[in-house]
Amino acid sequence: MKKLMFVAAVAAAFAASADGLQSSNTVGYGQNGLRFGYSLVTPQFTGIGGTALSLDALQGVGSDASDNVNLAMVDEYGAAITTYTWNDWAAAEPCWVDDSYAPVSDVTVSAGQAFWTGGSSSDQLIRSAGEVCFQDVVVSLRFGYTLVGNPFPVSLALQDIVAGGDEASDNVTMATIDEYGAAITTYTWNDWAAAEPCWVDDSYAPVTDVTFAPGEGLWTGGSNNSQFVRFPAPEL
Repeated sequence: MKKLMFVAAVAAAFAASADGLQSSNTVGYGQNGLRFGYSLVTPQFTGIGGTALSLDALQGVGSDASDNVNLAMVDEYGAAITTYTWNDWAAAEPCWVDDSYAPVSDVTVSAGQAFWTGGSSSDQLIRSAGEVCFQDVVVSLRFGYTLVGNPFPVSLALQDIVAGGDEASDNVTMATIDEYGAAITTYTWNDWAAAEPCWVDDSYAPVTDVTFAPGEGLWTGGSNNSQFVRFPAPEL
C-alpha cells in the first residue's frame, strides 16, 4: 500500500493559506472551508496521544458563524441523529450547543469520522486542532451509510484508500456531495475489473488522478458490519 510522503506534503501545506496547516512538531491545526449549503468535514487530527478528539477541538470560524455553522451525525439511513450548532452568546465562551442551546460536553470524535456540516457562506470554515496521526486509520462501516473522510492534514489519493471485509467488492462505495447534499461522483471498490483491487467509476474503469483534501469527508455506503475503509498514515 502506497504511503504519503509527509514531509513534502507538510511543506506544501505551510505555503497554503486558509486551508493550510500550522504546526509545531506533530501538533497543529487545519481548516476546511464551508459554503452556503452542505459539506462533509472530518477533523484532521486526533487528541493528544492519539486519543479520540474532543468536539471542543473543532470551531466554527468566519463571518456570521454563530448559529449558522452546524455539525450533524447520521444514522445508517443518512438521517441526522444529533446536531451541534456553533454559538457565541449562549455561554461565556463560543462553543457547540445542542437544540436547547446548552453547551455540549463529553462528545468525542473518532479518527476518520466525518460530520454532515452546514454553513451559510463561503466565508465560514471549520477549524480542527490536535495531534497528527502517524498510524493507518481504519473506519468500520455498516449496512447503510457512514460518514468518513481524510483524517490527516495532507491530501490523500483515492487509490491509496483500501476497502475490505466480507463482500466489500461492489458493495463499498464513497461519494462526494454538492451543496444540496446530492452525490456528485461515486466510487466503488472492486476486485475483478482490473489486475488489482481498486476504486472504479460507474463504467467499472479504475479511477485515476483523484485526491481528497485534508479533512474532506465522503458519503460512504456498506452492506454489512464487517466492512471497513483504511486510510494510510502519512510517513516521515
